[in-house]
Amino acid sequence: MAHPAPTVQPVNDFTDALVRVVRFATLPRFTERVAEEAGTHLDRSAYVLLAYLVEDRCRVGELAEHLCLDVSTVSRQVHALEQRGLLGREPHPTDRRGSVVGISPQGRKVVEQHRGARQELFAELLSDIPPAELETVTSVLDELASRIETLAGA
Repeated sequence: MAHPAPTVQPVNDFTDALVRVVRFATLPRFTERVAEEAGTHLDRSAYVLLAYLVEDRCRVGELAEHLCLDVSTVSRQVHALEQRGLLGREPHPTDRRGSVVGISPQGRKVVEQHRGARQELFAELLSDIPPAELETVTSVLDELASRIETLAGA
């Protein structure tokens, strides 16, 4: 049985709250706190780039497309992370003219440290929320993410 469509105000309240969470969780002060807890500096854009590469290697152009950034911007980020030893380049397996970038063991360690620090910080922030409520919110956010992914064709 289909659920009736929510009224406008609860949807507005939900989207406003979601925007606030995203805005505050991406503030430099928050990401700096995560980096401090992780014990290593990694700005938000570097984290997003490295976290994507945890799954697989790819060309810089593919990475730029995924991140919705200009190739030159991603190329500079890749170069800086390469200089820090957090990722590396290797020849493309089928195209000798190109290369792919992949996360290094050190880069993987840094991503894991940041994920762990972020999870600990959120655990602290959510410590007084009953588990059943967290499960409900998680379920709603997962469903929303799936629907947005479908809508965006990602």
